[in-house]
Amino acid sequence: MFKRIIKDTSVLSFGTFISLFLGFIRDVLVANFFGTSVILEAFIVAFRLPNLFRSIVGEGFSDSVAIPVLSEYQKDKEKLFEIGNHLISLSLVVLFVFTVLGMLFSKYLVMFIAPGFIEQPYKFSLAVSFTRITFLYLFFIGLSVNSTSLLYSLKRFFVPAITPSFLNISFIVGIPFFAKVIKDYILVICVVVAGILQVIFPFMSLKRENFRFKLDFRNLFKNSEIIRMIKLFPPRIWSSIVYQLSVVLDTVFSSFTHIVGEGALAALWFAHRYVHFPLALITLPISRVAIVDLSYFHKESRLADFKKLFVFSFQNIIFFVVPIAIFYMFLPHGIIDVVLRRGDFSAYSLKITSSVLFFYSFGLLSFCSIKLLVSSFYALKDTLTPAKVTALSLVVNALLSALLMFPLKIGGVALGSSLAAIFNSLLLYRILIKKIGKVDWDDTRSQFIKVVILSIIIGALGRCLWDMLSYHKYVNMLIIAGVSFMAFVGGGFILRLKQIHYAKRWIVQKSKKMRSWKSKRR
Repeated sequence: MFKRIIKDTSVLSFGTFISLFLGFIRDVLVANFFGTSVILEAFIVAFRLPNLFRSIVGEGFSDSVAIPVLSEYQKDKEKLFEIGNHLISLSLVVLFVFTVLGMLFSKYLVMFIAPGFIEQPYKFSLAVSFTRITFLYLFFIGLSVNSTSLLYSLKRFFVPAITPSFLNISFIVGIPFFAKVIKDYILVICVVVAGILQVIFPFMSLKRENFRFKLDFRNLFKNSEIIRMIKLFPPRIWSSIVYQLSVVLDTVFSSFTHIVGEGALAALWFAHRYVHFPLALITLPISRVAIVDLSYFHKESRLADFKKLFVFSFQNIIFFVVPIAIFYMFLPHGIIDVVLRRGDFSAYSLKITSSVLFFYSFGLLSFCSIKLLVSSFYALKDTLTPAKVTALSLVVNALLSALLMFPLKIGGVALGSSLAAIFNSLLLYRILIKKIGKVDWDDTRSQFIKVVILSIIIGALGRCLWDMLSYHKYVNMLIIAGVSFMAFVGGGFILRLKQIHYAKRWIVQKSKKMRSWKSKRR
């Protein structure tokens, strides 16, 4: 079981890595052309609004309801496609309504999400104009997400992982070639173009699986599984709203520039990309592969397998995320300097973005573990518990951010989010254990301690090297990355970390197969 899950996760992670690598190039271009400017801050607000609704009617519905239900029919493709057609037909109606309403009420949405902009008329009007355009993206990406839900249920993971790359490709092509001509609107134009491309690609992949799309509004509510999804969804709507309100909360606080400083919203956006990196590359692939089997184990009443898979998935999150989090703690300035410091991204931009990344690092493991915990609840067909916990965490986030933003400025907003995420993950875990019973963590506990100690040593080593080396910053970071990687692998081998030994066995097996293949050719 675990070998197949590792393989599926690797496929999803590889596709996600491509998207993240392109996202890295995108961020470099955005930082170079826009820095932490008014245009970028207006765009961030405009882009977050359709993302809020996308999380509710798109990915939120897909992850919590569509994939767990559709996965039950992974061996009955005809039934799966029948439900899929009804699902897409329903989405067309819902997405159209949300898109039109979003365009009509853009002004009031911006007033809600960025009240600090009202005092700056140019920034406010720009954000409203951008919002009207970016709501088109909601319509396209909503359709794309429903298509990828079908692909996940068929255990076709690469295409869903690679589809977000089109957003980054659109920016990479659009900004260098058209920014000087239409600089004010190039970011929102790139988003709309990306949305169109993200619809086309998954549909083409489904077509290869012999899927035939048919609009069917007449029998829409006669399908029992669609009715089942609709009944399961209301708690998830609340959970999605509350989760997105935490993002909105960060935006609201960072819009008060007289407290947190100029460019705070852009700094938050850039730093959040580094939180998103391990979340997208590691946790999302693990969770999305695991939820398919977790849902199946729950349906078949195989609780022991459910627990084993949960622990195995959590072990892998710890192994990969903890070193990244500690590296962010020790080297936030160096990372941001190497990646983003050029063009309009000034020394001030570097300072505030590094501060946000440092404080985000404290909650990184919790940000990532929440996704697996929530997926486990969804596999149990419990969408209400995560909604309640997220609502409580939102209150904690609001209180902490409001208190910490005065002494720490925008760093305080990031620290408030991190502390709220820690609270969220611990409470979710406690409730999950009450549902599924005691879980064996003996082996995981020792592995966790080893990973933390090794990561702190390597993080301190990296910081010392950054302060001591006198080469060009790119050379310095390359040396630090190489030394840190070798030290972690060597230390992990000595400490007998499971994943290091898994990797060693995989390399040995592949080498044997390669030698065998070469000898047969001779």
